Amino acid sequence: MVEILKSNGKGIKRAVEILASGGLVAFPTETVYGLGCDALNERAVWKVFEIKKRPLSKPLIVGVSSKDEVYSLAEVPEDAEKLIDAFFPGPLTIVLRKKSSVPDIVTGGGSKVAVRMPDHEIPLKLMKGLGNPIVVPSANISGRPSPMTYRHVIEDLGDNIEAIVVGECSVGIESTIVDVTEKPARVVRTGAIGLAELKKHVDLIVGKEREGTYHISCPVYVFIGRRAEEKVREFAEKARSRGLSVAIIAKKLEGENVITIGSSPEEYTSNLFSAIRKAESMRPNLIVIEGLEEHEGVMDRLKKLAGERIFRT
Repeated sequence: MVEILKSNGKGIKRAVEILASGGLVAFPTETVYGLGCDALNERAVWKVFEIKKRPLSKPLIVGVSSKDEVYSLAEVPEDAEKLIDAFFPGPLTIVLRKKSSVPDIVTGGGSKVAVRMPDHEIPLKLMKGLGNPIVVPSANISGRPSPMTYRHVIEDLGDNIEAIVVGECSVGIESTIVDVTEKPARVVRTGAIGLAELKKHVDLIVGKEREGTYHISCPVYVFIGRRAEEKVREFAEKARSRGLSVAIIAKKLEGENVITIGSSPEEYTSNLFSAIRKAESMRPNLIVIEGLEEHEGVMDRLKKLAGERIFRT
């Protein structure tokens, strides 16, 4: 049975013991819940892929506890140094040329490694206690919305991992990923840090977002634009008139089976994934979402949720 650990000294010590023995521990980061193991332990890393049902060709992000630790894992060009100085610790992942110290299984057999320094005391304490970097993918089955609470982790991974450290996530969506092995640097995943902020420090282009959709139990419809709230309400009413059950995720709207998540980018992003899981728990025939189009990272996640069912109003 999975151990549920507090984030006090005793809980952190136990989590470090599990990591040192090759076990897997889930923990909060500032973005979402992560699933960690010793990044230099190939057998433990393989278990992460197995439990998450993640393709071995899909690299894992490696977490570090200090800026200096990046240099032991990878070659660090000037653009990377600028981003590290500006955003570490924080919700930015930087893709670099890896050194031989990083096992090939971590990088999907490739020559690049993705590195980030979480802005959260729990993973930082785990890494410092272990004395090694740890991998930090989201603590879910691949393709599921990322977990925001330890209960979400249990929903997806159950007793397949050794322990979960209980704590809070605040940002709500995953890190932005920037590949600095190219010139100019290339954004390969939009996320918590916006493009405008990144461009203050380095020249960069936006690559094609990775393909894929979330595995959701029912169809999702998203409305964006000036009349989005009105259209969400109308669409839900029409669906209900046809005998369908509907869950709504909206900024300010309130009512039956409505999950209100706030209108500011900070509120919206921190509540989105939890709202999706709560909406699914209602077992509706469909989910209708009022989108937040001014945030690139949010819109990427909404596209993965809804596919072509995004409507501008």
